[in-house]
Amino acid sequence: MKRYLVTGGAGFIGSHLIKNLKKKGNKIIVLDLKKKILENKNKLKGCELVMGDISNEKTFDKIKGKFETVFHLAAKTSTAVGQIKSKECIKTNVSGTKNLYKWAIKNKPKKIVFTSSMAVYGKIAKNVKEKRKLSPISVYGQTKKNGEKILSNLKNKKIQVIILRLFNVYGPGQDYLNLKQGMLSIYLYQIFKNKYVKITGSLDRSRDLIFINDVISAMTLRFPQKKNFVANVGTGKPIKVIKLIKKIFTALKINFRRDRILQTKEHKGDTFASYANIRLLKSLRWSPKFDLNTGLRQTVKDLKKF
Repeated sequence: MKRYLVTGGAGFIGSHLIKNLKKKGNKIIVLDLKKKILENKNKLKGCELVMGDISNEKTFDKIKGKFETVFHLAAKTSTAVGQIKSKECIKTNVSGTKNLYKWAIKNKPKKIVFTSSMAVYGKIAKNVKEKRKLSPISVYGQTKKNGEKILSNLKNKKIQVIILRLFNVYGPGQDYLNLKQGMLSIYLYQIFKNKYVKITGSLDRSRDLIFINDVISAMTLRFPQKKNFVANVGTGKPIKVIKLIKKIFTALKINFRRDRILQTKEHKGDTFASYANIRLLKSLRWSPKFDLNTGLRQTVKDLKKF
């Protein structure tokens, strides 16, 4: 039986990852905030639960033993919130990752998989490759860049580090009430609830939207052993905000009208256009299986049960 540690395991991506790992009969230890664990206990059945804040170094004293893989998901994940609460974002994403680094040196897990972000690339990232110079324009993006740098140093300790730069993840199980995180889920909930949507920034902005199942398949991929690896996780297909909104109206069977869009100014640090070059992951025989129409249908079905 293999042992896995999932930091941030009570979150959206974490709960889907745990479901996948459980199928294979693994031992899973989940580290997350007490509030998050209590809110999502049903999704965490069968896991060993460790309640704590990763920004507190003593939290990691609770975790002992050998691990096959550590999935480091715990983070403040909203660009908008990161700009407003920058100190909190830095404390969790940078100090928390430093604490994991120190723990890893002592406990020697075989591998760490770190969920970074397309935000590390900056304002414009079209068909962006992993070797592109990192130029984050948001506090959140900078903290992810710092996290990559911290964990990459573990190669000197013979611990493999896999860095996955996630583009815009969506799917069933997102927190639809959180209107600060997840472009598709934010728009979807507003249109479903109010039949109109508030848009921050230009309708010509573009994003690469990737379904949660495809993200999990990338995270659990068999990577080349004994060397660090950095890869984009996206579809390689951009969609403009205006087209996405129209798709959501159609999926919800609500008539689209231009006056149902309320626009406000963009927030500082917002990426204008981005989509991934995914040739590197494709070279490992990975490719996204869910197109946007299929993924959106499944997400709508989940929202209607919410």
